[in-house]
Amino acid sequence: MQEQSTVDMGKIHHAFMGPEEMVIDPSLYSDSPLLEDVDRMSDPSVRISDSMIMGMVLKFFYCYVNKGGFDQPVSLEEVSKLCEMFSRHRSLNEPDDDIELMNYLRQWSFSLRMLADITKTSHIIRSIVTQNISPKLLEQEEYVGLDIGTGTGILLLAQHIHARRNGFKKIVLYGIEYDKMVGLQSYKIFKELNIAEIILGDARDAKNYEPLANKVVTFVSNETVAAMHQPLRREHFVSICKTLFRTLGKNIKDAAFFPEGLIAFCKDLNVSVLLAKNTAFQGPKEYHDMNLFPQGIIIEGNIVPLHQLGEELLPYLSEWAQRRLPRRWYIQRF
Repeated sequence: MQEQSTVDMGKIHHAFMGPEEMVIDPSLYSDSPLLEDVDRMSDPSVRISDSMIMGMVLKFFYCYVNKGGFDQPVSLEEVSKLCEMFSRHRSLNEPDDDIELMNYLRQWSFSLRMLADITKTSHIIRSIVTQNISPKLLEQEEYVGLDIGTGTGILLLAQHIHARRNGFKKIVLYGIEYDKMVGLQSYKIFKELNIAEIILGDARDAKNYEPLANKVVTFVSNETVAAMHQPLRREHFVSICKTLFRTLGKNIKDAAFFPEGLIAFCKDLNVSVLLAKNTAFQGPKEYHDMNLFPQGIIIEGNIVPLHQLGEELLPYLSEWAQRRLPRRWYIQRF
């Protein structure tokens, strides 16, 4: 397997950018290193603001593409330029574009799209870092987290913050990723950060859950929710959940989940169905063999239409970013 090289972000050359060209209001952004932000947000005495989370997402996006720099300041100008380029990466290059970088963004488009959908990803991260943990699990010595379809691994970073905010000293996190190219880069990054272990494999295969066989799981995030207008089976959400609960049923009985629940539409019966932990995200038996299409998500205890996820955070973005940055669940994998 050939490793895809990342891009030297120092190659990006551009003129000075005005405030209106920044991806987010400069007054809401600090160029402090990502790892400093993680430490600050992990302190339970610190109230985490939406702008702090959005800044962390932007910096992680920049550092992931750059394959490093997590302990270095990240200027808003640099990350704004990267976002602007990603907003048009599927189109033809402009004359001054860095061709290598644009091709890299095209190659890694699907996994990077979640990072570039700043508002949705920030909403999800907020729900994870603030979610209550079962009193039984708070008595455990270690926090065990699992992220399915981990991609770039940013939700593992959210679980890391969640664990530290709840006083855990021993934190064990696993991410399962099917795409070997993406998984390999995330594996190397998280190994260097010493935050999580990435398992390269299919989450429908029970053997990939073996590292958790004797562990009590604290949190499970599942990123394999299909885009709107695509059946859940496209990303194997239901079959993955079936394997997860069959393999780790007792281990995850008290775990918190993202999503907390999913509302899906059954075209055959013209009804919406709730998929949640109490049915292993399978829904009633009569729907098991039917095509279900995601409509809404339960997050922070609320039912939110899928297209409105993260919408409350849009005002933080600049006008151009609101219009042009990708929307994770509007479009399908390509």
